[in-house]
Amino acid sequence: MRIVTTSTSDGIIYKGLLSEPEVKSRRIIIHIPGMSGSIVANNFLQPMHDGYIENGIAFLAGEHRGCGTITEFDSINQSEMVVYGAAFEKFEDCLLDIQAWIDFATDLGYQEIWLQSHSLGTHKVAYYLDQVSTTPIRGAVLMSPADHFGLVRDPMGILGHKILLPEAKWLTETGKGSQLLSRKLWGVELLCATTYLNQFDEDAKTAIFNYRDNSLGWEVVNNIKIPVLAFTGTKDDGVVPV
Repeated sequence: MRIVTTSTSDGIIYKGLLSEPEVKSRRIIIHIPGMSGSIVANNFLQPMHDGYIENGIAFLAGEHRGCGTITEFDSINQSEMVVYGAAFEKFEDCLLDIQAWIDFATDLGYQEIWLQSHSLGTHKVAYYLDQVSTTPIRGAVLMSPADHFGLVRDPMGILGHKILLPEAKWLTETGKGSQLLSRKLWGVELLCATTYLNQFDEDAKTAIFNYRDNSLGWEVVNNIKIPVLAFTGTKDDGVVPV
């Protein structure tokens, strides 16, 4: 395993952990972490670094601007750092982040690229595959594709949503969109006002895996034209409540 770096088209520098089999492979799996995820702290990734290369497949876990809660990243402009993390990310920027790692893998000579992700990362992968028409991606592995949108509208989540949504709208309308909200989402995730609206307002692009409200449809998922392996646990807290 070695530390690698890539940069996005808007100048953010990310670190990744790359494991490669002894015999050069043409296949690589790129993992996109979930909400506030980490390429180090998500300890389920270590068995994947080991297992994939044992089967002749390279594995790369790469940072994106939604890693951690409040995270500083280096930028191509060496005089400054940029602050993102789950608290400040914009969902649609995942297109830039995923593309940066795909370009990195392509530059290394990998010809068969699969995207893997968990939780909110599965939404980003699905959204990328829906939005980008020309891509070398051969398949996707979606681990715990949660109903991100529905989880703030189920009987438990709606209680916090009725507080956070008006607060986020008021802060944004008064020019304080970057201010952190007064309480944590689901009691664990700290978000600023604009990020909350970006992910949970009525027109949010995160309404992709719609288990709770089938009227929202499955257009993004149904547009995926490559092989997909998707799975979840029977007690998955991102699926069972909805």
